[in-house]
Amino acid sequence: MPRYTQKNMTWFDESTPQNAAKASATIGSGENGVVTVEYDFVGTDGNDYTITVAEGSGNDVDLSATLSGTDITVTLGTDGVGALDATKNTATLVAGAIDALTDLTATASGTGETALSAAEAEQDFTGGQLATPSGSPCFIIISGTWYICEEPVSLYDESGWKSATPTTV
Repeated sequence: MPRYTQKNMTWFDESTPQNAAKASATIGSGENGVVTVEYDFVGTDGNDYTITVAEGSGNDVDLSATLSGTDITVTLGTDGVGALDATKNTATLVAGAIDALTDLTATASGTGETALSAAEAEQDFTGGQLATPSGSPCFIIISGTWYICEEPVSLYDESGWKSATPTTV
């Protein structure tokens, strides 16, 4: 039987247990103008997605969102003279256009009434991760933080691990 003598050795890859999470990215700005786009599934696959905002070219262009592989392009709508049309490009409308795409969910911040008003460079989705699996309930302490799972945790579990940091009163 092997003997482990290395201090601070963990039995999982991460430095602390983690829950599974979905990858996401944001576009727009302001209290009522940010659109958060989330890949619908937990894990690292969503980290492959990107999103770009482009200005529509031409008169009376409709707002649109397209998905090509893992690349999302939002094309902002224009008015009758080819200028960006704030009424076509509110965060709520942009979120709706993206939400219609496969495997993606988009939400607008606040009232969603602020328009996206300019092109935005390509952004990567981030934050997608798998959970630290555990075959049975467990309790571990790492650097003063308590990590608890009350039942087995799978790679796709979004809430299996709970943590607490006790304090002295």
